[in-house]
Amino acid sequence: MVLLRSLLTIILLAISISSFAKRLADDIEPGDGVNDIQLPLTKESAAELIKMETKGKILSVEKTPYKESFIFKIKVLHDNGKIKVYRLDPFTAHQPS
Repeated sequence: MVLLRSLLTIILLAISISSFAKRLADDIEPGDGVNDIQLPLTKESAAELIKMETKGKILSVEKTPYKESFIFKIKVLHDNGKIKVYRLDPFTAHQPS
């Protein structure tokens, strides 16, 4: 009886975990922002990425030489009136180190 109860518990846990895992893939839908941005970034996609992250107004986007390649410098006006410049590597979509 104890063995049957243990086996049933294991089966129920396995079913609930697998059904939970199936729902995880559905959480990310096409059109959910960052998931749609293709690498390497263009000026437009770099601006869109920074706009989504900062919620600020894009003032300008410049393609600037950096090391042996280039980066994008995106100037953003924030709600508090401050202007900040973000740098993005077009091949990784991260700030260069």
